[in-house]
Amino acid sequence: MRIVVLGKGAWGGAVGDWIRERGHQVAWVEQNDVRMPGPADMIFLAVPTQAVRECLRTLGPQNAPVVSLSKGVEIETGKRISEIVKELWPKAPVAAVSGPSLAGELVNRVPTAVVAAAENESLAEEVQKIMHGPSFRVYRTTDLAGVEWGGALKNVYALAAGMCAGLGLGENSLAGLLTRSLREMVRVAVQLGAREETLYGLSGVGDLMLTSYSRASRNRRAGERLGAGDKLEKVLAALEGVCEGVPTTEALHRIEAKRKVEAPVADQLYAVLFQGKPPKAALQALLERDPKAEMV
Repeated sequence: MRIVVLGKGAWGGAVGDWIRERGHQVAWVEQNDVRMPGPADMIFLAVPTQAVRECLRTLGPQNAPVVSLSKGVEIETGKRISEIVKELWPKAPVAAVSGPSLAGELVNRVPTAVVAAAENESLAEEVQKIMHGPSFRVYRTTDLAGVEWGGALKNVYALAAGMCAGLGLGENSLAGLLTRSLREMVRVAVQLGAREETLYGLSGVGDLMLTSYSRASRNRRAGERLGAGDKLEKVLAALEGVCEGVPTTEALHRIEAKRKVEAPVADQLYAVLFQGKPPKAALQALLERDPKAEMV
């Protein structure tokens, strides 16, 4: 099969190499490319979320199935990656692959498990067949919205987890914050169209755990530096690559205003990132909220 990967960053490069090892022809479209390198049987999309729209416009409409590897939400529209693809490339079927997966570990063939999602199960099965291998286990689901929301939202809460660590708080604090973040993440995603069980799978709690605890995670590292007192501009400038949790937090804040979504952890993170609130004050605001039943 002829595969084109849009984006040759760490994740696009790692996935493309893996697919090629599985016996497929792979070509990449890199940052300054303005055309496709020939016809494709399937296109993998691995560019930063806020650059997806411009990338698709530049290349022009395609008909081949598109598999999103990106994890985020467009700030201006609140759209998931699949929704952007459907808008600009309406004839292209769309799938997404997400889960707890660091590019460096895929390169080193560390056993990894992800989930392939498409509303059409036959497309999810096709993606699964292309990617599944001895050290890369691929599950499937038809809950495309759930997989995309899990992949996007976990970056928000991983930033908060890193901030907790940067403040020098203990394991109790981090475990409590992540547990409440997971509850918030599930509630938000379900209100936005996800199936609840999906958020308790690889693309939800699985990716949340990895991104929150691993120091290979840009979101975790950025959160740590913010918790330690660094300004956002300095933190982002020092990162190698995009910290998707920052624009996703902004996008979620806009969605909350329109859809009446309750997300107190994300609200406090937004206040730190964009309103200058000190991380310690944000934590205190969460601790001072009125007591309530756990599962509401």
